[in-house]
Amino acid sequence: MIPGPLRQHLRACRNIVVFTGAGISAESGIPTFRDRFEGLWAKYDPQEVATPQAFRANPQLVWDWHVYLADAIRQARPNAGHVAVARLAELAPRLIVITQNIDNLHQVAGSRDVLELHGNLFRLTAFVDADDLFVGDRSPIICPICDGYALDEECDHYASKEDLAAIELKAGPVPRCPGCRALLRPDIVWFGEPLAVDVLDAAWSATDTCDLLICIGSSLEVQPAASIPMRAKRNGASIIEINPKPTTLSLHADAFLQGKAAEVLPELIDEVWGSVL
Repeated sequence: MIPGPLRQHLRACRNIVVFTGAGISAESGIPTFRDRFEGLWAKYDPQEVATPQAFRANPQLVWDWHVYLADAIRQARPNAGHVAVARLAELAPRLIVITQNIDNLHQVAGSRDVLELHGNLFRLTAFVDADDLFVGDRSPIICPICDGYALDEECDHYASKEDLAAIELKAGPVPRCPGCRALLRPDIVWFGEPLAVDVLDAAWSATDTCDLLICIGSSLEVQPAASIPMRAKRNGASIIEINPKPTTLSLHADAFLQGKAAEVLPELIDEVWGSVL
């Protein structure tokens, strides 16, 4: 699978980044974004359920669609690819996962250092309506519970972050922050929204300092995430790509391993790092 000299080089790498896209989760049965619009949701356009404007216009519809999505994801389990990533973290001196996925499967599989570029479906945050932030003559108040802009001028002093953490993405009315009463939404990146600055900065830092990046299951079509592997390459890192089909990265990678992550990644780890067990 990997030539001898490259195998020895990979084994000597100290800082590894594993960059994952939808492909690794598709192997757990999670449908791609477009494939989710079928059955009951076939008549809806993604722009109607996955934008701030859609939530402002019809928060219950957007909430219900994400509940439907969460119910599908809850049935999924980490596959051998997710498990292999967690195993590699135990073998390498330092490993950080940068993922485009929102399904939490890396954490369920045992990975600890995970940067979620597009957020996490099962974490809730306050909906910040930019159009209403500075209406009137008062400045927005930061809620100590949800860290968002408070809907009311005074938050509930008896509420706690534990109360917020106990609220789940499930069927029913759109919940509100127990502190400030702002509507809650999934803490994910919708169409038209920027990535969280702190997460993106951490991803750039990991990319710039790694000596090996393993790209798994990403089509590399969504920016700025798509630029991460080539940025690592320009900074001198070795690149291994695992994908069912070649991408724009394949010709630049030190090795392109065609196939499914659940099959290829465990074999790669056994071949390169297995002897250090």
